Amino acid sequence: MARISFADDEIQEMIRVYNHGHSEWSNIRVATIKEKIKSEKIKRQDWFCCYCQKDIYNEYNLSLDIEHIIPKSKLKKHLFTTKNLSVACKRCNMKIKKDDVSFLVIPLESLPKRIFRSKYYRIIHPNLDNYTNHLIRDMRQSGRNIIVKYIVKNNSEKGFFTREYFKLYELERASFNNAQGGTVREIENPILMELFEKISK
Repeated sequence: MARISFADDEIQEMIRVYNHGHSEWSNIRVATIKEKIKSEKIKRQDWFCCYCQKDIYNEYNLSLDIEHIIPKSKLKKHLFTTKNLSVACKRCNMKIKKDDVSFLVIPLESLPKRIFRSKYYRIIHPNLDNYTNHLIRDMRQSGRNIIVKYIVKNNSEKGFFTREYFKLYELERASFNNAQGGTVREIENPILMELFEKISK
């Protein structure tokens, strides 16, 4: 995969941020660098959230976050390392993951120098793993009714962990409830039941 190219002044700015620490990530001087990273990562992800696989094509740019897989507050060394960067929807980045690192197989301080190996991550790593080898986001639509289901492939441990860690079952439940008018209940609509049965097979 081709590297993201940066101009000399952008590289100097990244060095400055690295030297000052992760709090400088929000400095306005970094905005163009972040926009370049976000734009490239979104294209590489085919316009899907790196964790829940939600279609983000029509999302407002401000509702999408550059995601540091290992949080920037925990590991400033990889603030701008592209293997540690992806794009996530606000839900996955802010409400679920935040600064947590419990998705690592071993403690952060025990990781070897070459940390970008799939085996060190319990979650499906956006840059190291093929998402669909572990988990499938199956979406069915009939008219305005949309049902979402996350299906773990081949009993994948990463698939199960990612589904639980990012509470993807909440998105499933929300899709069922919305399709039934927002009320939490058993599926009564025969069209929805048919969609559910197709997904569940």
